[in-house]
Amino acid sequence: MPADHDVTDEVAAYRLAGLSFPGVFGILYQVQRPTKNALEGRIMAEHQARVKGAESWQILARTFEKLK
Repeated sequence: MPADHDVTDEVAAYRLAGLSFPGVFGILYQVQRPTKNALEGRIMAEHQARVKGAESWQILARTFEKLK
């Protein structure tokens, strides 16, 4: 891996990935972002907070009302 390689540069990562044999080895691209599970967990928690205390039939009735 080149010493000056920026692992946050996606274009540079694709350029390195396209080099001919033997290529380079190491971390080509790395970003810090939430995982799919973390994002889904946040969505579920937000939704549950909005319907807290409601019975399942009430949630269903509200959903059907929105479809009208």
